Amino acid sequence: MISSIINWLVDLISRIGYPGVGIAMFLESFFAPIPSEVILPFSGFVAFNGTLNIYLVIIVASISAYLGSLPFYVIGRWGNSAVIKFAEKYGKYFFISEEDIEKGFEVFDRYGNGIVFFGRLIPIVRTVISFPAGVAKMRFDLFSLYTIAGATIWSAILASAGFFLGEKWNVVSELISKYENAVLVVLVILFVLYIGWNIRKVLNRSN
Repeated sequence: MISSIINWLVDLISRIGYPGVGIAMFLESFFAPIPSEVILPFSGFVAFNGTLNIYLVIIVASISAYLGSLPFYVIGRWGNSAVIKFAEKYGKYFFISEEDIEKGFEVFDRYGNGIVFFGRLIPIVRTVISFPAGVAKMRFDLFSLYTIAGATIWSAILASAGFFLGEKWNVVSELISKYENAVLVVLVILFVLYIGWNIRKVLNRSN
């Protein structure tokens, strides 16, 4: 079933472009089995073929991921009991276990609001972190800022990887699934260095 959904979303991106990217990333934000490690590199590959613009892919993916994080945040605002009831009644339909939600609360308690940003880079955590943020009554503007920032970095890293790898875009998901933690650290470091390099270029031109 899950593989059929993923294949459907990949086909949707191929057929309708940006709306397909948006739908896929919106669903990925709260439906745990949909891997952005597949959706985003494939979207980058489609951009590599010239059908889409890589910058617009990143923008659409980031905004859609943010919008997809809002339903769980709203449920969290209703209180811890609302989250527990949701998990018991509907969690199985989203493939989210009570243990997954407990993990989200644990990391939020340990790291505070900042985990909303970094959590976008961590599988499962990025799906459930909106719950504790809502329960903690995290300011909506701060939640939005951290979520959009984290989603943009994640989208930029994976979509760009698919763009530059071209036909070998699927290598990205294979590497992340095999060496998840190490690959995430390396990707984030490379992305930060890339941003820093571009900022330096701009500053040098202005001097």
